Amino acid sequence: MQRIREITPLKFGAHTGADDPKELWRFVLKEMLGSIEVESETALAGTSGLFFARLGLSLTTLYLPEMPVRFWTSGLADSGLVIMRAMESPMTIEQRQRRVEAKAADVVFLTADSPLTITLPQGGRLDCAYLPAHVLDMPARQISAILMRPISHDCLPLQLLITYAGYMLQQQRQSDSHADMMVRHFYQLLPVLVAELAADASRAIAPDRLTSVKAAIAANLSDSGFCIDDAARQQGVSARAIQKLFQRTGTTFSRYLLERRLDAAKDALMLREATTSITQLAFDFGFDDPAYFSRAFRKHYGLRPSDLRHSAREATFSGAVPLRA
Repeated sequence: MQRIREITPLKFGAHTGADDPKELWRFVLKEMLGSIEVESETALAGTSGLFFARLGLSLTTLYLPEMPVRFWTSGLADSGLVIMRAMESPMTIEQRQRRVEAKAADVVFLTADSPLTITLPQGGRLDCAYLPAHVLDMPARQISAILMRPISHDCLPLQLLITYAGYMLQQQRQSDSHADMMVRHFYQLLPVLVAELAADASRAIAPDRLTSVKAAIAANLSDSGFCIDDAARQQGVSARAIQKLFQRTGTTFSRYLLERRLDAAKDALMLREATTSITQLAFDFGFDDPAYFSRAFRKHYGLRPSDLRHSAREATFSGAVPLRA
C-alpha cells in the first residue's frame, strides 16, 4: 500500500526549539518580498510565525513584537502579486512613489517586483501571501485597479480567501492531494475577488469623472462649439467613455448639454431685464440658431421663450411668484 505523504506548515521562532534559526522570519519574507532591511534588527530577533508553500503559493503569518516596526524590501524579479495585512496595528506601505494607509485587518494588494517600505506603528501580527505571475489568470487592468488601496476586511470574497489561507497555514498533516485542492480553490477564488474589487473601484471613480464632466459643461454653456470630444480631451479619455457615463444615468451627453443650456436660458428669461433680446439669450447659452432655440425650448417646457418672459414680468408686477416650468 502506498503511503500518503503529509504536509505540515512550518512553525518557527520562540517556541520551536533551540536549534531553530533565529532569522528564519527574514528568510521567509525574502522568498516573498526580496531582500529585507529592518530599522531595528535586535527588536525582531526570535520573531515567530508560520509558513506554507505549495504550487507557487506562499503564505506566512509573522508575530512581530508589539512595538513600532519598519522594514524595507528590494522586490523580486517576478512580477507577481503580494497580499498583506496587519491584524493588530494600522499599516503604512510605500511603493512606486505611492503611499497607502490601511486600518488593522484591512488588506493591501501590491506588485511583487518593486521595493516596499512597510511601517507598523504597533507591530503585532503580519499576514502575507505571494503569488507568482504565472498563476495570475487575470487581466492586467483588473489587477492594477486594486493595487495600493486598502480593502476592507468586510468584503465577502476577501473573507473566503482569508479563510482558505488561514486553513492552509494552520491545518496539520495535510495530504498532497488535500493541499493541492486547497491551493487550487485559492487560485480560483482570487479572480472573483479581483473582479469585484476592480468593479468597485470603477464604480467609485465613475461618479467623480461624471461630476467633473458636468462641471465642464456648466463652464462652457456659452460656447456653441463645445462638444463631447472637448470633454473627452479634458478628461483624458475617449468620447465613448464619456457617453457610457451618461448612459448609466439614463441620458446622453448631447441631451444633458441641451437641457443644461435650456435651464440656464429659462432662468435668464425669468430673472434678466427684458432689454436683453431672446435672440441674444439664445447666443449667450450656446445656440447658434435662435429659431432652433425657440423650438427646443417649447418642446422641453411646453411654452415659448417669449411666453415665459411675459408671465414672469406679469408676476413681478403683481407681486406673485412666477411658476417655474
